[in-house]
Amino acid sequence: MKCSFCNKEIKKGTGLVYVKTDGTLLYFDTGKCIKNMLDLKRKPAKFKWTRAKKPKKA
Repeated sequence: MKCSFCNKEIKKGTGLVYVKTDGTLLYFDTGKCIKNMLDLKRKPAKFKWTRAKKPKKA
C-alpha cells in the first residue's frame, strides 16, 4: 500500500486506515500526513517532502 498523501510505501503492520463517510479508504504512514491532508486540507504537490508529481510549467 502507498500513503494517500505522500505516496511513500507503507510497511505491513504499520500506518493507519481512515474511512470517509462515503466509504473511500485513505491510507497514511505518519501523523504528519494525516494532519496535512485531513486537518489542514493541503495539496501534496505543493510540498517537496512528498513524492507527488508536480505539473511542469510550459
